[in-house]
Amino acid sequence: MSEHLRTGVLSRLRSKDATTRNNAAQQLCKLIVDTGASSNQNLLYLDLNSRLAKNVGSSDIHDLLESTAILSALVDVDTLNEAQRTRIPVQLKLLLKQSNQTVSTEAVGVYKKLVNKKWTTFMSLVETDLSRSLEWLTNERSE
Repeated sequence: MSEHLRTGVLSRLRSKDATTRNNAAQQLCKLIVDTGASSNQNLLYLDLNSRLAKNVGSSDIHDLLESTAILSALVDVDTLNEAQRTRIPVQLKLLLKQSNQTVSTEAVGVYKKLVNKKWTTFMSLVETDLSRSLEWLTNERSE
């Protein structure tokens, strides 16, 4: 992927406009898939994961929206390995906790996409979270 194209996609992921972000996420997904299972795809994934690690702790809405868009694109990539897939819900949980309604709404959309994917690892995490929530609701959990 050319640096110019990559920079353009990444800058559009930071947009406050949902349509612009969604289109950029789709383009990013296509770019990831087009690189195939090559070392370029792994380098791109590492770059995106680095951005996510930096952004999810940020208070800047643009960083947080970029993170939701990157996660949305990664969910659509079928060639991710299990370790890469496992990182997505971990990073997503941090975004779901955000007080900004736009960010949390976007994160819920990514969460829905994950549920529809039915990845084994993610489904077991959902089951654990639901069980924990039910325990809290029924006062069976002491933490």
